[in-house]
Amino acid sequence: MSDKPFPDMSEINNRLVIEEDLIKAILGIIAQNENPRILISLSRSLAKSTTVEDDLREQLGHQLVGVETVLTEHSPYENIFELAQKINEQRATHILSIGGGSVIDGTKIALVVANLDIKTHAELSELTYATDKGLQIEDWPIQHIAIPTTLSGAEFTPLAGATSSISGRKEGFLNPHLVPDRVILCSRLSVYTPERLWLSSGIRSVDHAIETLCAPGVDEEISSFCAKGLELLFSGLNGTRSDPESLAHRANSQLGVYYATSGLSRYRMGASHGLGYLLGTIGNVPHGLTSCVLLPAVLSYNLSDTKAPQTQIAKIIGAARAEEVGTAMRQFIGGLGLPNELSSLELSEAALEEIQEAALTHPVVQANPKAIMSKENVAEILSLAG
Repeated sequence: MSDKPFPDMSEINNRLVIEEDLIKAILGIIAQNENPRILISLSRSLAKSTTVEDDLREQLGHQLVGVETVLTEHSPYENIFELAQKINEQRATHILSIGGGSVIDGTKIALVVANLDIKTHAELSELTYATDKGLQIEDWPIQHIAIPTTLSGAEFTPLAGATSSISGRKEGFLNPHLVPDRVILCSRLSVYTPERLWLSSGIRSVDHAIETLCAPGVDEEISSFCAKGLELLFSGLNGTRSDPESLAHRANSQLGVYYATSGLSRYRMGASHGLGYLLGTIGNVPHGLTSCVLLPAVLSYNLSDTKAPQTQIAKIIGAARAEEVGTAMRQFIGGLGLPNELSSLELSEAALEEIQEAALTHPVVQANPKAIMSKENVAEILSLAG
C-alpha cells in the first residue's frame, strides 16, 4: 500500500477489477493467498432480498468465516465497533464489503478499529481528520475488497465517514490505507439495487464531480477526470432511467464514479456536501437525496464565483450557458424521478434552524467557493433549494 498522502488515479486503477461474474472475481483475488479467512460485511437489503449471501456461502465454502449485516445508513460508531469485534474474533485475512457507501465506509473504519485495537468511541473520535493527531497507520494486515452496489464512490477514496455517538455528527477519517485493496465493479449485481437508491447515489457522485470542478485552484488533470466522470454519469443515469435492465448504462455510471471521485481527497467540497452532511445527520436524509435537493441550489448560489467551471458543466449537461446550469441540473434530477426541492423532504423548522446555525462552523460548508458568512447566506441557499 502506498504511503503517499493521496493515492493517484493510476494507483487506484491498478486495484480495479471489472467483472460480471462476482464469484470469479473474488476467487481470482484470493487465489494468491494461502488459507484465506474471508469475512463479509453485507448490506441488510441484499441479505434480505437476494440470494447473494447463499451464493457466496456455497461458492466460498470453508474459506468464508462469517457474514455480518450490522452496518446501517450513516455508519454509526456502535455498529462499526460491533463489526470490528467480529473481524478480530474470526481472525479474518480478507473482508469483503458488499453494499453502498455506508457499508464500505463503515468497513473501512471497522478495519481501523480492529487494526489499532481501539477500545472506546472517544479514542476513535481523536483520530478524525479534524484533529491534530489524525489517523496514523503503519501496517494494514487485512485485505479489504470493496464491491459497491450503489454509485456513492466510497470504494475509490482514502476517506471514510461515520456518525459519532459523542457529537451526533458525521466525522471523517483520512489515510491512504483506507482505499480498499481491490474494488470489484459488477454491474450485474447492481440490478438488485432499488432504482431510486441507484439513481440518487449517482447524483451524489455527480455532486463529487461538480464540486471538484468548482473548487478553487483545481488542477487541469483532475478537472478533466471529473468532467469525464460527469459525462459518463449524466449519460449512464439517463440511460438507466430509460432502460433499467441495461448493464451497459450501469457500467458507464460505475466507471463515471471512478473519474468523479478523483479529486475528493485533494480538494475540499463545498456547500452542497457540507449542508448535505448536516441535512443527513440532523434531518435523517440519505446522502443521495441531500445532493438531489441541494446541488442545483448551490450551483445557482455560487454562479458569480464559478462561472468558468459552470460554463464547462453546461456543455456536458446540455445547458445553453452557465446561468442555466442550476435549473438544468434540477430538471435532470427531476427527470430521473428523484426529489429536486427541499420542501419535498418535509423538514421541521427546528431542523432547518439547526442546520443554518451549524453551517457557520462546518468546515466543508466554509470551504464553499462563494463565502458563506451568515445564517442569511445559508437561508438563501435553502430558499433556492425550493
